[in-house]
Amino acid sequence: CLGCSAAEISLRSKKLLKHLLEVGTKLTARSTSTLFPNLTALNVSRILIGNEEMEALVASSLFPNLTALDVHGNEIEDAGMVAFAASSFFPKLNTLLVSDNRIKLQGMEAFAASPFFPNLTFLEICHNWFKDAGIKSLVASFLFFNL
Repeated sequence: CLGCSAAEISLRSKKLLKHLLEVGTKLTARSTSTLFPNLTALNVSRILIGNEEMEALVASSLFPNLTALDVHGNEIEDAGMVAFAASSFFPKLNTLLVSDNRIKLQGMEAFAASPFFPNLTFLEICHNWFKDAGIKSLVASFLFFNL
């Protein structure tokens, strides 16, 4: 194992997140091991990450056993949520905190249509920029049955 044994990591800097993703991607490209095999919870809330950082995070295979992701209080918009919805790197995710971002209808519709989150049982999406149509798309999706 290349990585740490911590089950939870809370990052308090956008710069640190970018560095972690960059270095982690380089290391895992050279090895068959994953950098954080035991990590189950990642908190990157309130560090002003936007679409670029969210897209890099969800394109990374660094966190295969992640069950909880907290990205609340950032600047994530539709593009970041669409990228998240298209990511198959979080098969064990059961908790997602994405409130207080800038997600509109397109991001919610993409997330609601995603087949990659069958284990999701807790979703916090309040204080975003979508309206009733965003909630309706979620309620109509398969995700709603586990929440």
